[in-house]
Amino acid sequence: MNLSHTELNQLPKIELHCHLDGSISMGTIRVLAEKAGISLPDSDAALREKITAPENAESLLDYLAPFDFVLPMLQTKEALSLAAYDVLKQAKQDNIRYIEVRFAPTLHTEKDLTLLEVVQAVTKGLADGEREFDVKANALLCGMRHESAASVMQVIDLFLTGELTHVAGFDLAGGESDGFVGEFTSVLEKVTAHDIPLTLHAGECGCAQNVMDAIKQGATRIGHGVAIKDMPEKWAELIDKKITLEMAPTSNIQTKAVDKIENYPFKTLLDAGVRVTINTDNRTVSGTTLTDEYIKISEWYALKESEFRQIAQYAYEASFMTPQQRAALKDEFVIDNK
Repeated sequence: MNLSHTELNQLPKIELHCHLDGSISMGTIRVLAEKAGISLPDSDAALREKITAPENAESLLDYLAPFDFVLPMLQTKEALSLAAYDVLKQAKQDNIRYIEVRFAPTLHTEKDLTLLEVVQAVTKGLADGEREFDVKANALLCGMRHESAASVMQVIDLFLTGELTHVAGFDLAGGESDGFVGEFTSVLEKVTAHDIPLTLHAGECGCAQNVMDAIKQGATRIGHGVAIKDMPEKWAELIDKKITLEMAPTSNIQTKAVDKIENYPFKTLLDAGVRVTINTDNRTVSGTTLTDEYIKISEWYALKESEFRQIAQYAYEASFMTPQQRAALKDEFVIDNK
């Protein structure tokens, strides 16, 4: 018998893969649009069409279209702080105890904010949300893969200023092409040289080799990683190195990471011992919550509570949380197998 909606909602959760600009609630989008002088459709149904990806997106790029609609609203300090605060408010409703919210600083400079100001605004919203909702949070800074390595290097330099709090790690995001890791070797070498925790989008809509290249370059987590289903001979390496996959069921189906649910590798990988986790990717763009994702996994695979708790422990162990955050959450997420 599957766990009930209430039981799944009440499980303590960790979310490792959540994009800020894809996860702002409709109510907050209306507030942000008004502040930015942007007109929106009056009806929620019409607005939802603008901010949610089609259920049958043709591709990853088709899925990403709603981001262009929201981005002009996220160009001031106030807007960025409010957006980050809003994501934590939603996380509270999912009983998320810790969340990592990722965003690309270079996408928020149209009104002349500096990259440092962008990050400070987001982390202020996270800090405010932490206090208000008792959800621990950190930011992940993304470089965009369509930008030059030199541009992305400016994001890496933010980690070295010593002025930031609530910033936990680095990622490369955006459209995925085969072999992209090699294009950013200089960036990723600097990341690892400075011991910056690294997660990389890979194997979402590209080849499985991207996953292995990301691991070789120092990534301890992989954003999505669905394509690794095509390289079962490499699973033992992932298990040995405790590589964690940040999977997002609704998003992975929408972006055509797999052609049909039957080919989604979540349970196969879990049973093999690969560390898989459950995430929303983009709450608003995918029209989902983390509880919804738990329900989906429960319906597909009839997982037991112990399995959901094991998945949450994988997320706890793979997170980039501070030692203080880790100590505070240990009792909720470390399974006592004695």
